Amino acid sequence: MTIFHKKFRNRVKRKSGFFIVLFFWSIVVSAQGFQQRLDSLLVRVHQANDIEKVTLYVELSKLYWASNPDSSIYFANRALDFAKLTNSDELLGDAYNSLGNAYSFIHENQKSLDYYTLSKKQRDKVGDLQKVAFTLNNMALVYADMGKYTEAIDAYKEVVEICEANEDYIFNAHILLGIAGVYKTVSDINKALEYGIKAANIFIHYKDQLGMASAYSFIGSLHRDLNNISLALEYYKKAYSIYVEQNDVSGISSSSNNLGIIYDELDENEKALDFYSKSLAIAMDEKDKRGIATALNNIGYLHAKIKNYRSALESYMSSLRTFKEIYDYSSCMNTLNNIAWVHYHSKNIEKAMEYVLEALSYEPKTTDLQYKAESQEILSKIYLYNQDYKKAFEHNAKFMELKDSLYNIDRNEKLMEMQVRFETERKEQEIQLLKKNDEIKNLEIKRQKNLQRFWWASSVLLLVIAVLIYSNLQSKKSANQLLSEKNKQLEEANAKLKESEEHLKELNATKDRFFSIIAHDLKNPFNALLGFSEYLMNNFETSSREESKEYIKIIYESAQNLFKLLHNLLQWSRTQLGTIVYKPELFPLLPSIHQEIEFLEKVTDNKNIKVVVRVENHLMVYADKNIISTVIRNLLSNAIKFSNIGGKIAVNAQEQDKYVEVSITDSGVGMSKDELDKLFRLDASFSTKGTADEEGTGLGLLLCKEFIEKNGGKIWVTSQKEKGSTFSFTLPIHRWG
Repeated sequence: MTIFHKKFRNRVKRKSGFFIVLFFWSIVVSAQGFQQRLDSLLVRVHQANDIEKVTLYVELSKLYWASNPDSSIYFANRALDFAKLTNSDELLGDAYNSLGNAYSFIHENQKSLDYYTLSKKQRDKVGDLQKVAFTLNNMALVYADMGKYTEAIDAYKEVVEICEANEDYIFNAHILLGIAGVYKTVSDINKALEYGIKAANIFIHYKDQLGMASAYSFIGSLHRDLNNISLALEYYKKAYSIYVEQNDVSGISSSSNNLGIIYDELDENEKALDFYSKSLAIAMDEKDKRGIATALNNIGYLHAKIKNYRSALESYMSSLRTFKEIYDYSSCMNTLNNIAWVHYHSKNIEKAMEYVLEALSYEPKTTDLQYKAESQEILSKIYLYNQDYKKAFEHNAKFMELKDSLYNIDRNEKLMEMQVRFETERKEQEIQLLKKNDEIKNLEIKRQKNLQRFWWASSVLLLVIAVLIYSNLQSKKSANQLLSEKNKQLEEANAKLKESEEHLKELNATKDRFFSIIAHDLKNPFNALLGFSEYLMNNFETSSREESKEYIKIIYESAQNLFKLLHNLLQWSRTQLGTIVYKPELFPLLPSIHQEIEFLEKVTDNKNIKVVVRVENHLMVYADKNIISTVIRNLLSNAIKFSNIGGKIAVNAQEQDKYVEVSITDSGVGMSKDELDKLFRLDASFSTKGTADEEGTGLGLLLCKEFIEKNGGKIWVTSQKEKGSTFSFTLPIHRWG
């Protein structure tokens, strides 16, 4: 369960994902400098001729990019009007490029792309390869913003060819970073790292300090995605040092934010706060409201994490006010959810309700399902705290529905990423095959020339004839080798297709086994729901109050069991599809155990079961904390289910070599050998009622096995009929793998 969300912790860092912005966008103008620049350009434009006006209107459009998109579009159109009067291909190319830039700032991507296409056409006519490269770079950025990653990479690679022809190595390095950014977006980290390192080497060779800083920031972000925190910190520090040395304000701000995030994740809170504060100070100096709101959100998150709730609320409230000023409704909803969480964990339930309801008022203005799901989760927790179980259940159902929608979106995005990888790899393979075909054609031409020389030199000495024959044989040999390589590539492709077919067959078989398992578990609760609800409907007037109450209780319990089954079904499907994000960390085991015991306290009280914990405070494990909490909760629930009233459950943990062994022992009904053999198996999964007729889903132990093995451990059980059972599992103490 997420307690404090941190949507904007990565905002500045993500901005640096594509390092090439629309060419010459990096203009920083203060409020006073903006007015002076504007006045100067307006005076000059009134005194200029038609040709000069095109360039001046392009500059005016550029000046308004970030502050007033409508004005930017207006001045770009004025530039186009005068360019048409001059009938100059060069000026027309500049004006169309300016319009593309203006529309790209408001994400009207198709219009932007249309104008860039017209600009490239004009610049191709002029033959100005450098400006053609600028326009292609801008088109690549728009393609990336539209999610057309294959087209973005193709456009970037055209720029690379131009840069290599012009020996423009620095611009080429920036383009390589752009390509790396696209590969990072589609989660192809190996390709992203390959292009990022190529760019870094060029910057280092030519001693381009700011270029080196950009490359280091990007490589640091890749290591952070790979959870190589120490390497991420090292590269972010390198980037920060260069930006400080070069007095690059924007770079200092973004790298300060990145370092704050890393130190935050390392729980070095003082350092994190120091860097977040630096980022905030720069944003305030530059009057960057979005940067101010982002930094305040990060600072609020940090205070909330260490339970400094008063300071957290102050930062979040300031962040909220700033986001409202810039009409960023999605960010407002996120920040209001953050404030509601703080009040909830401060036990100020009324305030939590107030702010989560305000967050929901922004629901029609945003399409971000994550924030909507989070609001429903908070409401469910609030109603559960107030013991309004009906509303808690309703909002939790909405929360799960939105989570399921997010899961489907994530799955579609992963399919798209796989498609992009396939398309780019396929194109690269086609290019290589075309090169090989060209080589074969060249060899064939060479062979034909040799034959011609043979006939022309038929009257020459036999030695010359022998040389020509030998050359011909060598050419054939080379051609055969190339053909052999192509055949080998086809064989490898067929092998991969066969492997994919086998994998699909295995997945289909797993699906069939899975459906057969859940069919029985779905039937029982539905029978109870339908049967008893039908009885109540037909006999409502004649049934006694006590009898109706008993039937309603049965319907409620059946609905709960059905909900548990569907929840476990969702979790199991996510493990099979590989969509559960695994985030290991080093954490103390005892607090997690206490948390789950407290969560199940009402159930243990109902059966008068005593839970004894024998776990040392110092025991640490390296695993995903949320996943392990789910395992402990499942095993404790299982032990309670099969324990007799007044029974006892023991939770033990002890360190063994490189692992911690955790065991949960009950004194309940136990299991026979046949029953033990069916545990942890998809093809033989079963579920039995507990000592108080509690229903099970039949999937809990399968999930436990998946989760423990995901975290590098093992799980097993020992049991004796009528004497109880012991479920044990291991977890690594340090980072493994």
